[in-house]
Amino acid sequence: MIHGRSILTITNEITYLPAVQAFAREFSKEIGFGHDDQEKILLALEEAVVNVVEHAFESDEQTFQIIFEPSAGGIKIIIKDKGLPYDPRFLPGYERPDDIDNIPSGLGSFIMKKCVDEVSFFNLGKGGKELHLIKRLPAKSIIEHDKATETKPNPKAHEKTVNISSPPAFEVRLMDVSEALEVSRLFYRTYGYSYLSDVMYYPERIVNANREGFMHSVVAVTDRGEIAGHLAMFRDSLDDTIAETGKGAVKESFRGFDLFTQMQEFINERAKTIGLKGLYGRAVTVHPFSQKMTEKTGYKDCAILLGIATADISFRGIAEKLPQRESLVYCFQAVDQLPVTSVYLPANHETILRKIYSNLGLIRNFTTLQGDTPLVDLTVLNVRVSPETNSAEIVVQHYGEDCVKVLRDHVKDLCIKKIEHITLFLDLGDQVTSWICEEVQKIGFFLAGVLPCLHFEDTLILQYLNNLIVDFSEIRLHSDMAKEIAAYLAANMS
Repeated sequence: MIHGRSILTITNEITYLPAVQAFAREFSKEIGFGHDDQEKILLALEEAVVNVVEHAFESDEQTFQIIFEPSAGGIKIIIKDKGLPYDPRFLPGYERPDDIDNIPSGLGSFIMKKCVDEVSFFNLGKGGKELHLIKRLPAKSIIEHDKATETKPNPKAHEKTVNISSPPAFEVRLMDVSEALEVSRLFYRTYGYSYLSDVMYYPERIVNANREGFMHSVVAVTDRGEIAGHLAMFRDSLDDTIAETGKGAVKESFRGFDLFTQMQEFINERAKTIGLKGLYGRAVTVHPFSQKMTEKTGYKDCAILLGIATADISFRGIAEKLPQRESLVYCFQAVDQLPVTSVYLPANHETILRKIYSNLGLIRNFTTLQGDTPLVDLTVLNVRVSPETNSAEIVVQHYGEDCVKVLRDHVKDLCIKKIEHITLFLDLGDQVTSWICEEVQKIGFFLAGVLPCLHFEDTLILQYLNNLIVDFSEIRLHSDMAKEIAAYLAANMS
């Protein structure tokens, strides 16, 4: 098993491609990928390298880097160059051709997304740009695990009737890696295959995420050793100061014992131990039960993302098929007292944003700016597409004079690719945000809310819907704050 990263620096000559692919094959083989997955990795890498060679540089000889990073869960390949700025015209959407001789120019990016699990783009301004390709090692789903042992995970199986007059004793603690299989079975029996995050159906991926520190799984265990419930906090990077709480499930026979509250209290202490500033959650709106639970455990609602999740999920006993894409309520709680910061509010959203901050119980020095703010340099941002939800996130790390144009180009590119929801994260601690907010609303973005500690100390969340119609009557909300945010969105959508 390879543990260290490798960096190849090559000139922009296509003749280097076979050597790069040969290295990639051996690297992926050592990590544990089989022949078919190796071929997919090589094909995605070929499309990425060809794109850099053909489009990133002009006639002069230049160099770029290909970085290989192994992990217990797979491989990340980073293609980094300081060539021409990103132009979405070089990565158009793919449409199946009518004529086999008429191959569309979007085929390369289409192939990349089909061959790897994640594709992300990072615009680093003067630092150039990066394309990240992530491929996960194949893992057995809970169905495959149980087939191998000649058992079938029945959603109704293994449920026990508990005598309420003599409730069992529970131990709430971190999950042991040996319990990952039972946790996967818990999710299957609770949700079928309707749960939004597919990682919970793959025991090996649960183990890897916990070992690497990206997820902290908490379980409630009976005195007989039975897994009664699971809740986790998770984050994309170990440098993040905020984690999302979710991936929760409780066996039907153990509901009514307030296990979610106990597991959340454990997570709160765990978050303090590892130095997090805050926790956030995302509650579905097809029913209000998740929202009631987050409120009970100390979270406060702060944003609503409309139509961000797909409609082809089911909720047993509630809805077998959603009438529209699912909207999510974002909520937040501070792990410890957050420092007072200065926040620059967009003038047109000042009233509702002040109410949200008041609901969060956070003290801020509010300032409202008017007029343009001069910008210099180039914009630094990253774009991440989620194939599972057919949505994308854009985080603007630094505003440059080209910011509005760059955002407009990315939105156009994502819409061509038929991405249905785009979330935009902006820094409320930067006075330029007020002006940028006004400008991007002309593109079609509108308010979602705020979320402290995610990407920035104070983060403004905007959203863009690509030809989506949202029926607010289908959205079930619990808190007064969530209802007020929804009413504001309905009245102010672009």
